Amino acid sequence: MKRRLLITCRPHGLRREPALIINPFSLLIDCSGEIRFGDNDTLSAITAGMVKADYLFLMTDVDCLYTDNPRTNSNAKPVFIVDDIATLKEQVTVSSPGTSLGTGGMVTKLIAADLATAAGVTTIITRGSTPQNIIAIVSALHSPSSSSADVAATATAAPLHTRFVAKPNPLVDRKWWILHGLHTAGTIYVDAGCVRALKAQQRSSLFAAGIVHVEGSFVAQQSARVVHERVDPETGKVVEQIEVGKGLVNYSSMEIARIKGCKSSEIEGILGYADAECVVHRDNMTITGKRAEE
Repeated sequence: MKRRLLITCRPHGLRREPALIINPFSLLIDCSGEIRFGDNDTLSAITAGMVKADYLFLMTDVDCLYTDNPRTNSNAKPVFIVDDIATLKEQVTVSSPGTSLGTGGMVTKLIAADLATAAGVTTIITRGSTPQNIIAIVSALHSPSSSSADVAATATAAPLHTRFVAKPNPLVDRKWWILHGLHTAGTIYVDAGCVRALKAQQRSSLFAAGIVHVEGSFVAQQSARVVHERVDPETGKVVEQIEVGKGLVNYSSMEIARIKGCKSSEIEGILGYADAECVVHRDNMTITGKRAEE
């Protein structure tokens, strides 16, 4: 009998215990976020992070991740262990499903691995037609030869697979859910001084004084990206967008547009009220520091 798992990305999930709704039907997902939650790979990564799983197995029709499609390129090499997914993407082709990384759908598996490892979950890609290999792989990973310093020994001891190493300092539940689990409703653009303050031990809140402009339409308690635009000093043109983080806002996009660049003490005089002294509190923000198009 199949079961249905309902997972929602509404912000109220941060305020109460998550509820799992079991039903004798197939998978149902309620989410409008930019992550492909309709994909079982990314959904499994979200679930693995929520339940604090030790391992996430992404089963596919090839033995492991390859540097290229092994069906069309005889020189494609297996990738045994991945410590840094960003570096991996620079070394292999991930332009489109079915043309790289061994098989169609591998791009979403990389997304899933990125999500899961950020939550502290070791992620494995291996062949789905031999599920019994899962036990052998886990046993090999618990052997003394499973360290990244002896990759060849690990590959020999276990069925062929790719292991994505879990981050040693995973994001706590709330921060991880803000970063990966919530639909992003808009973008807040900030200046360089604000970026420095936010990244200083990641303990500063986002204040209106550092905001340059806002994009999109959203209300208080929705999630928004925080982005810095690097400008060429000679041409004045934007040369790069850097995503600083994501957070739950205390003010709507219309309110932020009115108070941007102002001190916290000026908010009440501008709006007629002051619900909070900051636009995003540090406890409701996750710092990323990646290029905005990634």
